[in-house]
Amino acid sequence: MDLTIKLLTKSKEDKSFLSIWTYNDDEKFWFGKILDFNDELVIIQHYTKYGKKDGIIVTKISEIISIDLEDDYSKAMSYIIENSEELANETEFNFNYFDNGNWKTILLNQLNNRKDIITSIEINDDYFSGFIIEVDSESFIIKCIGSLGEDEGNALYKIEDLTGFKINDIDNRKRLMLFNWRKKDCR
Repeated sequence: MDLTIKLLTKSKEDKSFLSIWTYNDDEKFWFGKILDFNDELVIIQHYTKYGKKDGIIVTKISEIISIDLEDDYSKAMSYIIENSEELANETEFNFNYFDNGNWKTILLNQLNNRKDIITSIEINDDYFSGFIIEVDSESFIIKCIGSLGEDEGNALYKIEDLTGFKINDIDNRKRLMLFNWRKKDCR
């Protein structure tokens, strides 16, 4: 049996997740479960990166470049799919801004040592996501958290270099959910 057919059969029978890369889209991949296939076509239940069903994809088997299975992404996404309703819930956060020119420091201090909210900070058009763990009058330290919840270590930045924040958006809620999952399961 062809290895591609073997993997498609396993996904269909076990209802396991796969990431499928195709020739017609080298920038992205499709993540989902195999619903059915024949000698020519494969039918995939597609999921978004936030764990929600996102329609059915039908493509030719001959268009498949590669298939990723049982990798870290698949394990993390399985957890997100199982908990997608929880991911949709946003933790309340109110920025206590009182028309002060020192808004960056005020906001950093409000986020300091909060383990229930991940924020993304913008510095020179780049975003870094994680927990704010220490703040002084000129700098701050962020524990950086990767897109799949990986602890990427601590980084120090100057407050004056900050240009923006994203607080508790769905990407950061996903990072937090996966960070806590990794911590709990010691992944």
